[in-house]
Amino acid sequence: MLVPSANFYFHSVAKMFKSKVVIVTGSSTGIGAGTAVRFAKDGAAAVVLHGRQEAALKSTKEQVEKAGQGHVKVHIVVGDITDGKVREKLINETVEKFGQLDILVNNAGISIPTPVCDTSIDVFDKIFDVNIRSLIQLTQLAIPHLVKTKGNIVNISSVAALKAMPMFTFYCMSKIALDHFSRCLAVELGPKGVRVNVVNPGAIPETEIGTRQGASVDQVKDYMEKAGAAYPLRRPGTIEEVADMITYLASDKAKFVTGVNIAVDGGSTLQ
Repeated sequence: MLVPSANFYFHSVAKMFKSKVVIVTGSSTGIGAGTAVRFAKDGAAAVVLHGRQEAALKSTKEQVEKAGQGHVKVHIVVGDITDGKVREKLINETVEKFGQLDILVNNAGISIPTPVCDTSIDVFDKIFDVNIRSLIQLTQLAIPHLVKTKGNIVNISSVAALKAMPMFTFYCMSKIALDHFSRCLAVELGPKGVRVNVVNPGAIPETEIGTRQGASVDQVKDYMEKAGAAYPLRRPGTIEEVADMITYLASDKAKFVTGVNIAVDGGSTLQ
């Protein structure tokens, strides 16, 4: 009996994103990195990585190249998404190097604990600058290229947009703003053949969003395990499960889907 080779499996799924060029912001680690790897596995022609940590991006690049089995080109853009020059570089270099842009995954974001009664409005400004303002500006730069390819956008939000969360008011506000921006943009770009969708992840222990707020690895792990235990599915999610939904929405399997929010949250928003 013949056993199919790894190359057989690669080529059997490679058609999903054949000839597609993808940008994934915030892809140094976590959901962004996992999503970039998944695009490569599914046959993307080129994946453009973005983040502030060059060393981490280089590690992601190696993972993406390995997943693509020599069939994917990878480019890195290092810098803060709030920097206009970085946003322009991200779009311009993508088009210059690969000739097109088919998929934009807006994943870069921050979360800062924000008890409203004693938090500076500067925290609000910082969260909205990263999570909304910069995302909108990058999207504006990408739209002309996405219209040319009849491409699509997948914005990464959070279950924080779908329910009240104490201590994270400004973060919740930024994510629900992102959700409604996406719906409005889907209506605006639909006639031009561009789809816009949103993924709202729940607790994902493998991300670094908690440690970037100053929490220890153990504290984050404990929080995620407790949160996951309260979900109807009684566990937190994984990066791969979120990446599955992102790549599904970006693919032709969802070519009649636009303006939707899909919670990948183990049912947490039902409670």
